[in-house]
Amino acid sequence: MDLNNKLWVFQSNRLLSSVEENQISEILSNFLDSWAAHGADLKSNLKILDHKFIIIEVDENQTKASGCSIDSLNQCIRQIDAEYNLELLNRLLVSFESKDGKLETIPMKQFKEKIKTSEIDGNSYVYNLSVSSPEEFQSQFKLPLKESWAKSYLTS
Repeated sequence: MDLNNKLWVFQSNRLLSSVEENQISEILSNFLDSWAAHGADLKSNLKILDHKFIIIEVDENQTKASGCSIDSLNQCIRQIDAEYNLELLNRLLVSFESKDGKLETIPMKQFKEKIKTSEIDGNSYVYNLSVSSPEEFQSQFKLPLKESWAKSYLTS
């Protein structure tokens, strides 16, 4: 992994079907093939993880992603969102693993309620969409709630 790589994580409000994954991968691959910052090509990678998380990584050694290039990525994501109704830019949704190991995504308010009722506990895994580098992704993307960004929601 390169320290100069930047990444973005977009989560779907539901699991993607294989057909949807293939279609979305094709749309994003076509976009990434021509993605540029100030006329310079951006070398990037795409991965769809767990039928839910779309991860875009750009190698900023050659060219840094600029405001305009990031806007164009978000525009592409909005178009996918409009076509598939996935709420990819909704940061008020939280993904976690239920006690039976199922990957779920629910609104923040419902997430907090499930913590209060102990349906989600400190050992439940939660996902951090704010990671922005491969290193952060490896170490902070999926953590037990008690070690995560959401630990403040645990009551004593």
